[in-house]
Amino acid sequence: MARRTISQLAYVELATPTLQESRDFYVDVLGLTEVAQTDAGVFLRAWGDFLPYSLQLTEGAEAEIRRIGWRADSAADLERVAADLDGAWTDENPGRGRAFRFRSPGGHEHELFWDVKPLALPDELRSTLPNRRQKFAPTGVGARMIDHVTVGADDVLRDVAFFRDQLDFRYMEYTVLDESPDTVIFGMVSSTEQAHNLGIILNPDGPAGAAHHLAYWVDQELDVHRAADIFMEAGFPVEYGPGKHGMGENTFLYVREPSGFRVEIFSGGYRNYMPDWEPVGWMPKLGSLDVYKNRSVPDSMNELFPGGRAGAVDQDGSSAESPFAIPGVS
Repeated sequence: MARRTISQLAYVELATPTLQESRDFYVDVLGLTEVAQTDAGVFLRAWGDFLPYSLQLTEGAEAEIRRIGWRADSAADLERVAADLDGAWTDENPGRGRAFRFRSPGGHEHELFWDVKPLALPDELRSTLPNRRQKFAPTGVGARMIDHVTVGADDVLRDVAFFRDQLDFRYMEYTVLDESPDTVIFGMVSSTEQAHNLGIILNPDGPAGAAHHLAYWVDQELDVHRAADIFMEAGFPVEYGPGKHGMGENTFLYVREPSGFRVEIFSGGYRNYMPDWEPVGWMPKLGSLDVYKNRSVPDSMNELFPGGRAGAVDQDGSSAESPFAIPGVS
């Protein structure tokens, strides 16, 4: 059986210049629950998250993902990673014990932990079902759990290799340019049965450590369409979608929260348990982003945070095709 090092995506720390407005979006519109507020930030969870929180909001000059947190598959796996990678141990924080922090080649800060410290929930939020920590009492979108995060890197395959070889992720799917099959512009890796819980998109011009979006899961594909109505009625126009990705076969929509950062609502898709899975290649013309291939993608979807832009680079160094362009659709 293939070795597994990472149990799951645990949380994302998101810096925002509009801390209170962002907090209100995630609580009142997306439907997360605030479980703690300390000097380290505001800690939020979706009702179905298995771990104490999935989003840490901190104040910052611009929207950016400061850290991505993962839970190790065991205490031994945590110690092994700490011995193999350059990084440093950190103290406990609300919801978890000590963690090992390191940077991936693309410049993103990650941390890996094992010990979990549950955060208190009010009695009125506790589920009557023994396999749920929090009851389903939806507010707004009613997001169930964190799903994945997508980041930028100047070399997609380099970062894919790091997560595959150092942390035992499976390399699931990738997209190349239609006219340049050797140019990988997007790769998906997974530590679970999901098609991905980490996406890596080409960001040739930097800055290092930029991110594209954070995604939350809803139970049904119909909930994605319902979310579109909720966002619009709350004053948050949908950036792109609802639609269906070819890669992963998930139903999606994208929206911007008050800081400008992009959030994806996600449902459906396949589950894959194959330990010897070989990555599947796509081109945009096959429908990697939009399987129906019948709509234009807004140019805003190329923006990364902070200050990056997804795309490819011509041999002369100029900007080339967006990874989101669908040939023949304008």
